[in-house]
Amino acid sequence: EGRNRYFWRFDTPEKHQKMMKNYYRLISEIDETSGKIVKELDDQGVLDETLIIFTTDNGFFHAEHGLADKWYPYQESIRVPLIVRDPRMAKDKIGKLNDDFTLSIDLAPTILGAAGLPTPDVMHGQDFSPLYTEEGDSGSSWRQEFFYEHPVHLKESIIPASEALVRKDHKYILWPNYDVEQLFDLKNDTYELNDLIESTSHKELLTEMRTRFNELKKIAK
Repeated sequence: EGRNRYFWRFDTPEKHQKMMKNYYRLISEIDETSGKIVKELDDQGVLDETLIIFTTDNGFFHAEHGLADKWYPYQESIRVPLIVRDPRMAKDKIGKLNDDFTLSIDLAPTILGAAGLPTPDVMHGQDFSPLYTEEGDSGSSWRQEFFYEHPVHLKESIIPASEALVRKDHKYILWPNYDVEQLFDLKNDTYELNDLIESTSHKELLTEMRTRFNELKKIAK
């Protein structure tokens, strides 16, 4: 389906320009509206008592990999924006970037923590506020990898299932409906264009990542 939508939207320079301009119009509207919300909080005198989290539920392909939309385990689809404004933020963290792995499952625990409430045991996520409330390097004990999964949508010939083990330096992908694997070096191949699944020099890494992938998959179930 991602390939079909690529042809609808991006397969000519003219289509690509039209779609991207429309996309950025939407982003500009969200940006303006977000500014109005922040101003209203400030006008009410509660801005410095309010935790603001700006994020979304998925990334998006804009012709990368010859794809459009989402659903697949490549970086353009699974990386999402996360902007936090928190009165508790450490001074050395304000306005800074952080590349630690945070996930959508962390949002609820973080909000609960800000409200002084415990995270229920049934939740898999973690309160990520220590990443920005503590001075210095607070990410050394944070997660270094995560398990990703997306189920079949409609039917496997339209949007097949995909699963992955994602790390900062490498990503292992499994397409379970077709028993197809992929392996990428994210440090040296940030756009995931060179599949290393058949690389003899990566066999040991592949074996280790397959094992860890299966361990995390069992935990997630």
